[in-house]
Amino acid sequence: MTGLGTAVRVETLAWRRSAVQRIATPLLVLLVPVAAVGLVALARSGAVVGAGAAKLAPYATGDAATTQLVAAGQVLSVAALLATGFAAAAAFAQPLADGRAGAYFGLATPRSTVALARCLVLLGWAAACAAGAVLLAVAASAVASAGLGAEAWAAGGRALVAGLLAAGLALPFGAVATATRSPLATVGALIGVVAVTQMVVLVGGGAWFPYAVPSLWTGMGGPAAASAVGPVGLLLAAAAVPVGLAVVAWQWRRLTDV
Repeated sequence: MTGLGTAVRVETLAWRRSAVQRIATPLLVLLVPVAAVGLVALARSGAVVGAGAAKLAPYATGDAATTQLVAAGQVLSVAALLATGFAAAAAFAQPLADGRAGAYFGLATPRSTVALARCLVLLGWAAACAAGAVLLAVAASAVASAGLGAEAWAAGGRALVAGLLAAGLALPFGAVATATRSPLATVGALIGVVAVTQMVVLVGGGAWFPYAVPSLWTGMGGPAAASAVGPVGLLLAAAAVPVGLAVVAWQWRRLTDV
């Protein structure tokens, strides 16, 4: 555990200095509350008509603060997956692509421990970003509505859990990055999974498909789809974290030809 603690501290420092982190953090933290407030304001302005108005209709009624936090959860469920997936591509594929991973063979700390620490750092960063985004959304909603009711607080809590689940679902892309040794291929796989998720939702299997669960649970597919997501679906989504950790650690323990 001492080796893991040291590796976490080193990886934390490296991630803090990463260009990907410096770009993704403000985007993720600020995009969610801005998008949530903006969607609700736009839906209630009457400025959008036609197909656009139909898409924004769920945000046009109900308590404004609750609706804003519901929208925040929906945006975060997608943004956290994409941001953490891009981070995994940079953290695991780039060192293999440019040859830096060869230096890990000279470390006293096992490569599997380094990989595990890197996963934990990414998860911690994503969780902090999700918490920051929800906190800003809650603050914005409270100011705009002069306080929050019980439903608004519940929507904020669900938004945070959805963001954490989405971030965890990105962890297996660390395994994809390690296998392909290509950041671009990893991002392509991430986009492919997002596309497959849309098709699974269309055929009615979203409640059981882990990558669809966070967004459906926040109501992106409507109240009926949200109610169809039960504890089993949430557990399947959460299982991505231990599975991703185990696979990435195993890959880096057996890593050769770098």
